[in-house]
Amino acid sequence: MTKLLCTICALALLFSVPAYADTGLEWDGVGSTRSMLLWDLGADPVFPMYPATYIFRVLPHAKTGVEFPNGYYTTFFWGNNGTFIWDGGNAGSYYGMHPYPVPAPDGEGEWEISVRSDDFVTGTKVDWDRWHTQAIRVWRDSASITQHEFYYDLPDTSKVITHEVNDAGWAATMPPSPAIVVGQAPDNGSGASWGGYPGWEEFHGVIRGMQFYTTNLSVADILLEIATPMGTTAGANNIWYLNINPTPTDTADDSGQGNDPTWEGAAPALYTDQGTVALTVSGVALSGVN
Repeated sequence: MTKLLCTICALALLFSVPAYADTGLEWDGVGSTRSMLLWDLGADPVFPMYPATYIFRVLPHAKTGVEFPNGYYTTFFWGNNGTFIWDGGNAGSYYGMHPYPVPAPDGEGEWEISVRSDDFVTGTKVDWDRWHTQAIRVWRDSASITQHEFYYDLPDTSKVITHEVNDAGWAATMPPSPAIVVGQAPDNGSGASWGGYPGWEEFHGVIRGMQFYTTNLSVADILLEIATPMGTTAGANNIWYLNINPTPTDTADDSGQGNDPTWEGAAPALYTDQGTVALTVSGVALSGVN
């Protein structure tokens, strides 16, 4: 009888567990523990700084209240997994795109391009608590000119920030430890974020839908890749990392390229499109079935 009950419960469980359409990685923004998703790119970066295209789906929440040490965020950075100031006293060879506090360090967030030790913002507050599909394109026009383009609310292509760097010395030298990081900023070597702030400049909200490409995709191809990953010739030929529905225990590369990240510290919480679901059988919690 006990075996039969267990079998019935197991079958019921298979049909009662919801199939989550969307999952993601959810940071609380406080940054009380180390929780950074990391791709160590090696001395000769296997994912080049330029050209590149990144796609993210983000659900940002405002940082308000005393629990937040500051108003900084990290969606992602390409840069040094170590000190920010490594290039002869300068911050060399990095970029990142995410909310930025205006005025720093505790003002309301605006979407920004961070590059060459400067922050270029939209001038308007982030529209918090709703999903944004975002794409970043970066490329070289010449040995001295690099371009940075951040579409922060696709498919509306008018919502874009751009910044050109005209400096032959910019990104001429690779960082000591090139990396892509998501969710938190790198450790500057003293147990604090790149900027020296507590809380690791942690993202507050959910990040999912990650697609990285080793080329400057056209905007038309980006929109098609969002709808169907690897659905364009350029996308299929240059995909480097893909995980639309990451979980804390599964951030593996689904592109077939084998570019799996690791966690520096502990993984954040699991986001699902149905929230936290208690598994039950006929209204009885599984913990009560024996």
